[in-house]
Amino acid sequence: MFRGGIVKQVIKISKNLFIPRNRIIAILPVSSTVARRLRGMNKVGGRIVNMTFGEESKTILIMDSGHVFVIAKTLEEVDEALWS
Repeated sequence: MFRGGIVKQVIKISKNLFIPRNRIIAILPVSSTVARRLRGMNKVGGRIVNMTFGEESKTILIMDSGHVFVIAKTLEEVDEALWS
């Protein structure tokens, strides 16, 4: 979290994707039952954001705004980016 005395407030998930660290509530694998239900519910509400850029979806990020981001990185890769 601290690198050189500066708090990283925005994390880089991929080449084109930056997410504010303090807005993430949960990180779920796409295969989990909860993630599948969230994806189904959010299709109706319009708060799901596909950030895979054409790749296979692997992880879901739940934000404090109610938005759900579907990304192509694995759970371990996101966790490493979040806490490194």
